[in-house]
Amino acid sequence: MKAKTPISDHADHFLKRATELLQEVLQEEKKVVQRVAKIFSKAIVKDRLIHVFGVGGHSVIGCEEFFWRAGGLACINPLFDFSLMLSGGGVKSTMLERTPGVGDKVVKAHGVKAGDVLVITSIYGMNAATIDAALEAKKRKATVVAITSVDHAKKTPKNFPARHPSKKNLFEIADIVVNNHVPHGDSTIPVKGVVVPMGSVSTILVSFCIQWIVMETAAFLAKQGKRPPIWLSANVPGGDEINKDLMEKYLPRVKLL
Repeated sequence: MKAKTPISDHADHFLKRATELLQEVLQEEKKVVQRVAKIFSKAIVKDRLIHVFGVGGHSVIGCEEFFWRAGGLACINPLFDFSLMLSGGGVKSTMLERTPGVGDKVVKAHGVKAGDVLVITSIYGMNAATIDAALEAKKRKATVVAITSVDHAKKTPKNFPARHPSKKNLFEIADIVVNNHVPHGDSTIPVKGVVVPMGSVSTILVSFCIQWIVMETAAFLAKQGKRPPIWLSANVPGGDEINKDLMEKYLPRVKLL
């Protein structure tokens, strides 16, 4: 019999740490996730889109996790700005997300208005594009929901060069904050012989928060006798047929569908 390959200590440690952090989110964010789900469900009943914005780097993954996802909400309007995304260049993405006067333009260009909901997914919640987007949305009287790391923001010095000129954090501006519990620096696992820590957990934690919010939203709508606008994977039988009505409804309204 062929011997089983043992799981490496690194994989085991990473699994344990990620699981610990997921449990923190589950235990500490229940009430706020319920609040966000109620806000989402009210917006959907009023036939409003839910706007989502994830600034450059890997924070945009949160925006992508909301959008065009099997089991996800069809009424999501992503505020992608391709100049901020890693696909346009990593160094450029970092420079632009630190540049004041970018994030607010994205919000303006997408016509976020009073009574709308804007979700901002930002792992660190402090760069200029994030803060400008949040401030502009607040000025327009939209409800700002943040999915961000409070721990990282609090542990980052006020004079850190990546900060917005106001020195504000996203969690201090948003109307509702879902703390994703990403630890300061994101990486969690020491590897022997390597100077810096490894094992980043932000994508795992942010995706968990988003999927949880979406499921709770659908549950609220179902309890009200409303059919949640949920995509079925196009790669399973019946997917195209089930999605047809949603496409007809949202294709004219969601720019990037």
